[in-house]
Amino acid sequence: MEPFAKRPRVEGAPGTSDGVPAETIITFHLLKKDATGGVIMEEDGTFPPEMTHQLFGEKEEILGYDGLSIDVWFTPQFQAFIDVKYASKGPGATDLKQPFKEAFEAGFLEDKAAFDKALQEEPAIDVVVLGREIVSRETEEGSTFSIYHAQLSSAHPSLKALHARLQPLVFFFIDAASSIDAEDPDWQLLTAVERTADGVEVLGYASLYRHYHYPAGVRLKLCQILVLPPHQGRGAGGLMVQAAQQLAEEMEACDLSVEDPAVTLQALRTGLDVRRALALEWVQEAAKERIAALAADKGKGTARAVPTSRGSSSSSSRAAKQAALEHPLAAPAPVLERLRGELRLSKLQAGSVWRVLVFVVGKGEAAVEAGVEGMIRQQLVAQLAAAKEDAQGKSLRDTETGFIMCRGVSEVKSMLPLLPVEEQSAEQQAEAVEESTEQQMEAVAAVAAKFLGPEQDL
Repeated sequence: MEPFAKRPRVEGAPGTSDGVPAETIITFHLLKKDATGGVIMEEDGTFPPEMTHQLFGEKEEILGYDGLSIDVWFTPQFQAFIDVKYASKGPGATDLKQPFKEAFEAGFLEDKAAFDKALQEEPAIDVVVLGREIVSRETEEGSTFSIYHAQLSSAHPSLKALHARLQPLVFFFIDAASSIDAEDPDWQLLTAVERTADGVEVLGYASLYRHYHYPAGVRLKLCQILVLPPHQGRGAGGLMVQAAQQLAEEMEACDLSVEDPAVTLQALRTGLDVRRALALEWVQEAAKERIAALAADKGKGTARAVPTSRGSSSSSSRAAKQAALEHPLAAPAPVLERLRGELRLSKLQAGSVWRVLVFVVGKGEAAVEAGVEGMIRQQLVAQLAAAKEDAQGKSLRDTETGFIMCRGVSEVKSMLPLLPVEEQSAEQQAEAVEESTEQQMEAVAAVAAKFLGPEQDL
């Protein structure tokens, strides 16, 4: 194998406390084979990690090396060769081998000759071992994207080995990622591949966990989803989410949830759910009824709601909750329950989908936009009031999905001041509500924009 171009080595300071950012000296290289078996570099197949804290700590630094470079090479089936080079090493330098050993539990090669031999002898990927094809689609380039499903514990040994070799990549691209127990029968695996004239290429994978749901049902949670950087932006992630939705249908799961979704994944998921909802005629009619109620409300639904400290915590909480429920655009409980049941949505996701639905069905008109903003604000005020009622010395934080309670002090950044709820001023709470409302409205508008373009026909 001929050497490929690498990034310049980063000069460090041996023997000092100065470190270099780990992401600047680690480079991944994806290799693939053409139809003749020749080895070629994947297009855009050289890329850095997005994060390294799970290997090198919160500061993500490597200490004590001069001229350090770490190149991680992968065969098409993700056998890894980790090539570490440096000009000099000082006392107290960071241990490089142990973090990679812990991350790459399936092992890796440290000898180029052994890697070259493994690369040449490695067979092509056989889709039969990947399980059952769930969804597929043709690409503009003439290739085919396919998503395969397998129960991980009973999967073909070749697939289990492939997953074990792919799994270390999540530590570099998914925050708070962790290894999973491949022998737990509730773990489900989705493998995304592209089929071309040259053969089959892995694009990424997703892991899902099947939970028990009382009294005799199941819930499905999408825990990790990774699309390799060279293939991002081509629709593979969306196809895996669609496959997860179909799997939830097949399992008759009560809902499909997503564990700590990134902003981009949440937007993708909500867009797919909105598209499914718009295909249901009754949903559009329900949204139109609420928009008509907003017009009849003559602007009361757009009034600015603010947190209040008047009266007892329990009375304030009840009043805020009632105001949120009575907002003219709020979905009646039977509508939300039917939406959840037919699309297998969590309660939280059903609320997110409903906001976008109303915005889209209302064609983004100013009055509807203001109404959706007012509805979000009322719901946040209700969450805040409920949190204050149950504070008991905890701290309150704002997240993308609403306000949550935290016990004690945490270093996690928050839009709310890090204070016990009883010590927060009304001004601080009102500011947090407005900032969160603005963020959530931006998210709603971004998803709705995909349905309101001139080429869309609702």
